Amino acid sequence: MATLIFGLQMAKTYKLHPVRRVRLYVPCSLAFLFLLVLNACQNQDGTIELVWNNQRATGIQIPKHLLHNFSQAVADPTLKVVLENGHNQSILGNFVSDNSSLRFEPLIPLTPGLTYLIVQNNKPIGKLFVPFDKDEKAPELLAIYPKLDTLPENLLKFYLQFSKPMRSGQALQFIHMLDKNKDTLRDVFLNLQPELWDTSGTVLTLWLDPGRIKRGLQLNLKLGNPLKMNETYQLVVSQAWKDQMGLKLSTEYHKTFVAGKRDEQAPDIKQWQLQLPKVGTAAPLRINIPESLDHYLLSETIGIVDQNNSPVKGKISVEAKGQYLVFSPEKPWKAQHYRLQVDARLEDLAGNNLNRVFDRDMKKKEKRKEQAYYERGFLPTTP
Repeated sequence: MATLIFGLQMAKTYKLHPVRRVRLYVPCSLAFLFLLVLNACQNQDGTIELVWNNQRATGIQIPKHLLHNFSQAVADPTLKVVLENGHNQSILGNFVSDNSSLRFEPLIPLTPGLTYLIVQNNKPIGKLFVPFDKDEKAPELLAIYPKLDTLPENLLKFYLQFSKPMRSGQALQFIHMLDKNKDTLRDVFLNLQPELWDTSGTVLTLWLDPGRIKRGLQLNLKLGNPLKMNETYQLVVSQAWKDQMGLKLSTEYHKTFVAGKRDEQAPDIKQWQLQLPKVGTAAPLRINIPESLDHYLLSETIGIVDQNNSPVKGKISVEAKGQYLVFSPEKPWKAQHYRLQVDARLEDLAGNNLNRVFDRDMKKKEKRKEQAYYERGFLPTTP
């Protein structure tokens, strides 16, 4: 049966008895015994409990009788919630009081799989283990981009796409690069803090260290390029990595690839092949790209405008491992000129954008004039 606590429906209630129990030996009359039993019946929830909301532990309910000086407990600096074996570090949150209990509301939901201690005056008054939801599925690594089996020797980054938000700040503890002998390579990735996660917490941008890729820099001279042409590598993501709910990945993941020739050319949209749709149809505009480009930047940097310079609404999808682009318009094409617009930020797998190459000689002056975006005109075909 569901229980309501402070207006929140609880599908489950987890209780824990106080750390210490005191047995009372009281010579009492029948009247006193009656009052004692009555009070016990009215206080059936005299234990520490988790408060649940949407299958997340969003609070801890602490009964009045466990607290020293209950009326002042909210302001008591010695009252805190800490992780067991967590070096006494307080969990951020607030205490809220009512007539019979105190509720701790953490800044973020409590983590399944961890045990929390309630401490007052440096003494534990109770502890709680936050269980996993039995119906909760383990997170999965849905994709590793780029998907090609041969990647440029000067590859700049990977994208890791997960099914659920993962714990951040510790990615490099669970991601490793192995060489052909299965030896772990050191100092391959750039240790960014904070890490580069998208707003959903499910896509991680994993940079290979640019200091080792850019020729002439100290790291490059000392350690060399992270990858060597014609060598085989394996990117490994450990199963031990947990999501924000505390569940480990469903399995260990591997991506095996070969380092190919170094890419030292900026992408050129003039080399793209456009398969034109017909006027009066909502058929997609298909674009063949001679090289694989950045998976996420592709969908962010491409747009279509009509002859009035108004954006054409539609959906962009990336296919064929980043070498095939499909634009599906919301409305049929008209008999007019359109322009494909590409933001200059678009990069290939080596970080070369439309304006310049990533690993360029800073002493040489660029011949290409930089632009905010590049265009290709096209006219839909007549039936």
